[in-house]
Amino acid sequence: MNPTDGPSSTTSETVHQWRHLAHRHQVGWGETLLIALNIHGLHGHGDTGAKVRMRVRPPEDEVYQLVLPTGVASSPFTVSEGELRVDGTPVAEVTDLRGDTAVSGYLRAGGRAATIHPFGDAEGDPQASEAAYSRVLADLAISLPPGSTLADLDEVTVTSSAYRDEAAALADLAALRTAMSGLDMSARIGLLSSVVCTEDAMTRLAETVAPFTLFLDADRSEPAETVLAAARGRGHNTSFTYTVGHEPLDVMRDRLLPLAQYTTVWPSLNILQSVPGGPAEHIAEPADRLDFFLQARTMLERIFAPTSLVPEPWRSYKGLWYREYAGEPLPGPWI
Repeated sequence: MNPTDGPSSTTSETVHQWRHLAHRHQVGWGETLLIALNIHGLHGHGDTGAKVRMRVRPPEDEVYQLVLPTGVASSPFTVSEGELRVDGTPVAEVTDLRGDTAVSGYLRAGGRAATIHPFGDAEGDPQASEAAYSRVLADLAISLPPGSTLADLDEVTVTSSAYRDEAAALADLAALRTAMSGLDMSARIGLLSSVVCTEDAMTRLAETVAPFTLFLDADRSEPAETVLAAARGRGHNTSFTYTVGHEPLDVMRDRLLPLAQYTTVWPSLNILQSVPGGPAEHIAEPADRLDFFLQARTMLERIFAPTSLVPEPWRSYKGLWYREYAGEPLPGPWI
């Protein structure tokens, strides 16, 4: 059944309400559904989280991946017999559902980018870090698209809040660059962290790691615009991550407006998801959250309108954009 058709006795009231919100905010049904799923998570499937790949109904060619909380008792979303349902109404075809298990690295952007986890300073031994990264990259090579090699990767991003200090992060990233050079890789290295923040560090990165992108953790870094400006000043690409939902919309606007002018890569603006077993520390009440995020989406589009940036959906599996941005279609890849 197509829930975007008119009212029907077999369509849940929740779907009708969400369709009304989608129309009011001028956001497509598929876009609205994916945002709602990220907000609420899944009712069952344990409580360890899940990676879900799905096609929105009516039938579409594109498959989207979301990383969701599971075991959320208040969620209207369930999966049964390969269908995603909202209070019993089928709304999407689920092509894959598996636990969100930790891995050392994985490919993204259709095999053009990789995300890996760091090794710190490997107990003070940079050669051990270099060898460990070489193994991780070699493992990733097995999953590359046919005909591709590690040299074809455009970006390798290290995601971490675990570095004990700035010096450890710099040493580890330098070891990664050495490992990549040994595999004939010239991909840009990215770091998702708030630990690297001084002008001296930006100079070191230019000397030993570049090309480099700093993905600043704006939830933890103050003042974030100073750090991004320092990175831009040393010739690095810049971006940030921010969790939408902790702060009122006007506070979010005031926080992110100064960052937009220093950002060269679309940021990861992540949805604050529900927490199994208890309420998330969310600024909006549960019944108002979809409306809140659709308002936030419009506000963020206005904040970044003066820039040439558009969302890259593969960068965030908990994001606010999938198929369209400011009324225009988005290009892939999506996973």
